Amino acid sequence: MEPRYKIVTLRKEVREGRLFNQDEFAIHPEQVIGRTAPEDYRDPRQFFARICFTRALREHAGMVLRRLSGQTANPRPS
Repeated sequence: MEPRYKIVTLRKEVREGRLFNQDEFAIHPEQVIGRTAPEDYRDPRQFFARICFTRALREHAGMVLRRLSGQTANPRPS
């Protein structure tokens, strides 16, 4: 297995050893709707460029999209 530093690019703040606001990682939807969230959360391109799509996140996003389209049953895990 490759070491993480060879396969993952850390955020600029982390690479530079700077502190960053941990509240950024718990944005509430009303902040996005009210446009009070940081720009990275208001701009879909920036948001998705920063996201690491884990299997759990992909499954959750799929569940949300299925529910929004009217499907109420989730597929069985493979």
